[in-house]
Amino acid sequence: MHGRMETDHEGMERMDPIMMMIWEKMDEENKKKIMERMLDEKIMMKENLIAYLEHKTETMKMIKTMMEEI
Repeated sequence: MHGRMETDHEGMERMDPIMMMIWEKMDEENKKKIMERMLDEKIMMKENLIAYLEHKTETMKMIKTMMEEI
């Protein structure tokens, strides 16, 4: 792999060395739980970003409407 550590899971190459050491000693069940939580975190981040952008878009539309009324 071009400059990346080989791991069991995509994204694990960005872990700090201590977390990598712990990861290597985990059993498969715990690895699965951690991977599920990491995926949940990514989903939550994207959902929060979408909510933020929707709010920002609504605000910009409000400002545009107010400017058109002036």
